[in-house]
Amino acid sequence: MCYQVVERYSVCRCLYYKHAIDPCAAHGQRGHVVQEKTVLVGYACSSHSSHRPEAAYGAGVLPDSGYGSDAYAAQR
Repeated sequence: MCYQVVERYSVCRCLYYKHAIDPCAAHGQRGHVVQEKTVLVGYACSSHSSHRPEAAYGAGVLPDSGYGSDAYAAQR
């Protein structure tokens, strides 16, 4: 089965990056499908983020991807 990794922002689910298809032996054959695997990255895209993400998405909401965790550690 062919796979394609798609990276999306963890909060808004906007597209961050779409990788090339990792083909299998059946790639290109009739009826063969590509399975999409989603990886969550960051917090929110520039269109959906603000300078204070906790204000935009509710107090106490922290990113689950590990990115930006140093900024939140300083607030504790």
